Amino acid sequence: MFVRIKPSGPRKYVQIVENFREGSKVKQRVIANLGRLDILQQTGQLDQIVAGLANLSEQYAVITANRVGKTQVIWDKEWGPSLVFGRLWELLGIPKIIENLKSHQKLEYDVERAIFVSVLQRLISPGSDLAGLKWLSDILMPDQEKISLHHLYRSMDFLSEHKEEIEQALFNRGRTLFDTQIDLVLFDTTTVYFEGEGPDEFAQYGYSKDHRPDRKQILVGVAMSRCGYPLSCEFWPGNTSDQKTVGRIIRIMKKRFSLERVIFVADRGMVSEANIKEIERNGFDYILGVRMRNAKHIGNKLIFDKSSFEVVKENLHVKEVRVGEDRLIVCFNPEQAEKDKRRREAILSKLKEKLQKGPKQLVGNRGYARFLKLDKDALVIDPEKVEQDSIFDGKYILTTNTELSAKDVALSYKGLWQVERGFRNLKSALEVRPVYHWKESRVKGHVFASFLSLVLMTAIERKLEKKGIKLVWDDFIRDLRAFRAIRVKFTGKTYQLRTECRGNVSYAFQALGLRIPPVMQSV
Repeated sequence: MFVRIKPSGPRKYVQIVENFREGSKVKQRVIANLGRLDILQQTGQLDQIVAGLANLSEQYAVITANRVGKTQVIWDKEWGPSLVFGRLWELLGIPKIIENLKSHQKLEYDVERAIFVSVLQRLISPGSDLAGLKWLSDILMPDQEKISLHHLYRSMDFLSEHKEEIEQALFNRGRTLFDTQIDLVLFDTTTVYFEGEGPDEFAQYGYSKDHRPDRKQILVGVAMSRCGYPLSCEFWPGNTSDQKTVGRIIRIMKKRFSLERVIFVADRGMVSEANIKEIERNGFDYILGVRMRNAKHIGNKLIFDKSSFEVVKENLHVKEVRVGEDRLIVCFNPEQAEKDKRRREAILSKLKEKLQKGPKQLVGNRGYARFLKLDKDALVIDPEKVEQDSIFDGKYILTTNTELSAKDVALSYKGLWQVERGFRNLKSALEVRPVYHWKESRVKGHVFASFLSLVLMTAIERKLEKKGIKLVWDDFIRDLRAFRAIRVKFTGKTYQLRTECRGNVSYAFQALGLRIPPVMQSV
């Protein structure tokens, strides 16, 4: 039912109209003619009609009273995050997974709610567990009053203990929910550092991908599907090299997830003869990055010649080269080549200034040393080294045992950006670092909770992509947090109001099969 303004010559008339269905057609009929619009406005009759109808509407009365300050506000809380991600949590089957796992343990608290709080906090308001407990008081979520700081800590132990079972169940559920075919596994590692000493033996000094060599750390590996759906999160002591992680992740893919034939894609830090043999022994194919500057057996300039490249897209040109039994795919990015050239020119410009001030200015600087040579007891720039360096501009090399075309090999490798993006989400948006826990189980649980956040993040993006919507994550979270519940008292009764849906929030409700709550409801 709605109000319609119907023109008739120079005049306009106000009508109340309703839609009705007759067979397969929707028609309209006039319920009431209220009169000419200009006369209703001039005589004040329109205001009287609106006021009279408003008195019959409890919802309108409460909302109007709230706007003019005649209601008592009890509280005002974020509602969108718990509604949307709570629904996604259920669709992924996580409450049931946890319920099955805890059935063999005597727990005096709701571990599923505590885990959900920890995961949701990492998505919405990253910080420590203590900060999470304070944040919890500002959101509307079922049974939130039952969660204490002690419960949040203990839930990390639970996650650590049951990580493998949760991953396995999520893997099975995710394949069904998102219709995901696992034909390619992307794998990469990162480091997570500690404030303080961290757990003995587990927290170690090592090569820091956070650029924090002064902090002890752990090594974290994440495996993802082609579409970026997280499959597994693994941990190693902080002094573990990337090459030593491959065997374990391959065995996990083979045994835990029963993947018989997939392509394993990893960056150049994973390449070793032993790893390649391990991959092949398990029946997997591979696409691996190669360290060009260290691989002397592929140092032929013909590999780096710009001729005979196939243009896949604007910034991806490829060609195939055979070196012995090795099948190599050379990739060239013209835009990156220009960046590499400008970066080298800037280094050489600074290097010339440094040389004028004496060789002591250059001691220990590996970036400068690669362009220098000793000439008559003096350091000078070596033109041949500069020329040799330019050969690598904008290029990288892949090795593979697949039968894929050079184009498809390159495109599959570029899928590693999904893992890199996942790490950025883990380490910046989700603020997985630094870690303050000192128990190994809680460190693993802490990182795995962030991994579950990444699962939810990926899942909502996939759901909305199917609706043709591409999320801008920060905007989405801001709009989600702006969807709030307001508890008020009016004329002795308690009501719950909600704010409007902003941005893509309404699309998220639709994608997840959630009904948007009513504007007002009695409590």
